[in-house]
Amino acid sequence: MSEVKQSSSPAAGAASTSLKIIAAGIVVAALYYASSVVIALVLSIFIAFVLDPGVSGLERLHIPRWLGSLVVVLIGLAAVYLIVYVLSSSAFSLAADLPKVESRLRQVVARLEEPIAHLGSAFTSASSPERNVTTVRIEQESPWGQFLLRGIGSVYAFTVTVMFIPFLVFFMLTSKNQIWAATLNLFAPERRQQSEDVIHGIGEMVRQYVIGNILVAAISAFLITPVFEFVGLPYAIILGPVSALLNLIPYIGVALAMLPPLLVGLLAFDRVGPFAAVAVTVAAVHVVAVNFLTPKFVGRRVKLNALSVTLAMMFWSALWGAFGLVLAIPITASFKAVCDNVRSLRPLGAWLGDS
Repeated sequence: MSEVKQSSSPAAGAASTSLKIIAAGIVVAALYYASSVVIALVLSIFIAFVLDPGVSGLERLHIPRWLGSLVVVLIGLAAVYLIVYVLSSSAFSLAADLPKVESRLRQVVARLEEPIAHLGSAFTSASSPERNVTTVRIEQESPWGQFLLRGIGSVYAFTVTVMFIPFLVFFMLTSKNQIWAATLNLFAPERRQQSEDVIHGIGEMVRQYVIGNILVAAISAFLITPVFEFVGLPYAIILGPVSALLNLIPYIGVALAMLPPLLVGLLAFDRVGPFAAVAVTVAAVHVVAVNFLTPKFVGRRVKLNALSVTLAMMFWSALWGAFGLVLAIPITASFKAVCDNVRSLRPLGAWLGDS
């Protein structure tokens, strides 16, 4: 009898592992093929977490929750519209000048290619006889466009997704109490308090992460934009905030933040000095943000180590493109919060970062 139990135990363990692998594959496939829906849902949840204190404050003033939710969502939409309106004229002008930037960039690349081609031909002629080779160029879709649209499918899908987010946020804020109770009822009675603590902790983490990064980006833009204006960089009012936002991306943010102003600088600069000023400014602000601003405003609630952050960014950006790159850290930090409060998953939570 004991031999039967011993022989069945490894088989049961293997079957359990296989089921977990299959389930993980199904989840990843669902995240990929239903990405536009999942992205809209995740963004709505994070925005609702951020706006909930405002709604609760209005509720304490005896304003009905549905009305407070409507007011907060409308204020948020008005703020977004105001930002877009202020930047729209410069954005349209920049879009019109992008072909000029591309043409100038091609000229710079052509100048670099000429000496490299001569060097290559010298090695080729020395090692092999001359051959008449016909060069065929195949135009491909821009990889940047593919990266930006991955996860939402198309500009139309992106527009539809964005249109649904305010409604989802409003319904989540209005029905918070019902959703909260229904979510806790999914767990056993003895685990409901633990589940409530986990959800509350995720909400606090998301709030601190989003609001803190907004403050860091605003301060960075306030430091970067005047320097861009001073050196005469075109569209500094747009490129300053864009560089500040890209600077928030861990590890590769400083390189990405330098790229847009340096490319647009091809339209106005013929000397190395302005390019150096732009690069030094972005790098200096990145150092200040990483070492002073982020610890001050974001705090230590996102307790992820460098390896887990890098792997999360690689995974979610491969799955959802630009949206995955933005959402990688809060999603992974939320998952770690769950792992830290589930006994069987605590080793995984410890691997993701210090608790």
